[in-house]
Amino acid sequence: MQELIIGLGSNLGDRRKNIETAIALIGERIGLVTAESTFVETEPWGFESENKFLNCAIIVGVESCSSGSYSSSAAGIIGILQSIEYGFGRVRTGVYTDRAIDLDILFYGDEIINEPGLIVPHPKLHERDFILISLMELCPEKVHPVIGKSIRELWGDQKYLPQSQVPPPTPSL
Repeated sequence: MQELIIGLGSNLGDRRKNIETAIALIGERIGLVTAESTFVETEPWGFESENKFLNCAIIVGVESCSSGSYSSSAAGIIGILQSIEYGFGRVRTGVYTDRAIDLDILFYGDEIINEPGLIVPHPKLHERDFILISLMELCPEKVHPVIGKSIRELWGDQKYLPQSQVPPPTPSL
């Protein structure tokens, strides 16, 4: 079984319901959701908006097929995630905008993938507090296969501040 870690975010509509619905769809279409982080409210990243995001991450167990099933490959999974996003009305324009749901593959086991339209591990995960907060809860000792540091080390490196100066997450009730 391959461990898939997905980041989820929403800043439009009923954010919690959007994420919970997306998690249920991921469970139906990709594999068993084995862990879910706390929901955290954050400011938008990469664009201006009055709408804050609700974010979390999940771990999904993906059964790999000996026949090399496309649906269990990272490319197949990103296709499924994008179809879920489209079901929420997401249109990808190449520009960061408000969205009802955003689904990103953060890690797919320890695989390193660099293909058009798919880079795994997520190329910006180590720069984003809202991802690191969730990963600190789920898998702090997981080592980033490209950077060679654990999530705990990446969190401590965040903005080159000592851990005591990194702002704590804001849990959402």
